[in-house]
Amino acid sequence: MKIKKTLVAGLALSMVATLGLSGCGNSSDTETTADGKIKITMWHGFSEADGKTLESIVKDFNKSQDKYEIDAQLQPWSTIGETMVTKVTSGDGPDFVTTGADNGQGWSIDGTFQCVTDFYDDDQYETKNYIDNVVEQITFKIDGQEEKCGVPMGYAPSVVWYNTDMWKAAGLTDADVPRTWDELLEVAKKLTKSDGSQYGIALPDQAWAPWIKGNGSGIYTTDGKVSINTKENKEFLQKMRDFYKGGYSVTGMDETAARESFESGQSAMVIVGPWEDQAATDKGINHDLFGVPDGSGTYKYADGSTGSNIGSTGLYWWVTSQVGDSAKKQGIYEFFKFYNNHDNQVKWSLGSAYPPNNTTVKESELSERPLIAKLSQYTDKSYIGIAGLKGGFGDILASLNTVTTNTVRTDDDIQSLLDQAETEIQGYLDEYSAD
Repeated sequence: MKIKKTLVAGLALSMVATLGLSGCGNSSDTETTADGKIKITMWHGFSEADGKTLESIVKDFNKSQDKYEIDAQLQPWSTIGETMVTKVTSGDGPDFVTTGADNGQGWSIDGTFQCVTDFYDDDQYETKNYIDNVVEQITFKIDGQEEKCGVPMGYAPSVVWYNTDMWKAAGLTDADVPRTWDELLEVAKKLTKSDGSQYGIALPDQAWAPWIKGNGSGIYTTDGKVSINTKENKEFLQKMRDFYKGGYSVTGMDETAARESFESGQSAMVIVGPWEDQAATDKGINHDLFGVPDGSGTYKYADGSTGSNIGSTGLYWWVTSQVGDSAKKQGIYEFFKFYNNHDNQVKWSLGSAYPPNNTTVKESELSERPLIAKLSQYTDKSYIGIAGLKGGFGDILASLNTVTTNTVRTDDDIQSLLDQAETEIQGYLDEYSAD
């Protein structure tokens, strides 16, 4: 499933500033069902096979005990982004919701979401089985104190999917799987046909945040300092301009167009999340995957590592502030434990194509979807592309997209593009600093 998230944390913050959060956390009017269960409202945006799998897990939870009833409500992702804050402020929103860590940080800082460090501190919830890297990305500083504010829901790394028939026809073997970004570009050249009938890779010219980190100096540092205007980024952009000009990828594509190019047999490779497995199968494309190889970038992630080009779709569960310490909170925590337990993570992974959140799940247990099992090995090496601020992610992404699309589609001076982006992004950092 491809998710188009509306990054509107800035809007959300302004709404909260206007309305306040005085109505949140009212625990006196806990609603119950006809059979006396405490009713808990969940919002999610999964509308395909993943949604059916989630609904099945919710149904199993409701049957597993007689105290809580989860009311899972399907909402458009845009609704979650645009109306959830207002609803929570008035006490009429969801009790918990799934959305990304980018929006989640801002809404944790402003009080729309309440952090769940106590959930992680209690051994009965088995959070020791969660993937460290996934948890680290929802660990925020709230009022100067480190807090864990979300629970893993659907976290998936991007990987390189390749057409195995084209790979073999080009004389490539497993020994040719690239280990660096430069080797990836060279493999793409080998997979390109000079008559224009086949491109080596379908690369969109937007949303390059992970690649700017893996190959350059990133957009801004983990401590919020602008870092887009550097020689490392300039050199990477020039390299990519030369690559596109060489005719090894179609130009002018977003992610949807890139996927269509791969699924139609126009391109031999594409970089995208786990949902490509089913899409390629449906289109009759024989395929396999490997991890997005590292670059020689200087950007340092919070854990001190460098070079990773593996981006992610990072969806988490968040408890809204209208829950407070009411009886609903315990029920939500019980559901989190249930959802992320071993058996349900096998079920979720097989039904949704997301890799499991639980480290006790073995590759053999995902044998029905072997490529999803294979993809899972890259989860702990993947990072959310634009995060670490209260908001402004959509604006920052737009600035980055201006740089990358103009790099690919025009002959505009790259230095001038970086100069302009630096000014714009510095303004957003000044506005949305998390400190």
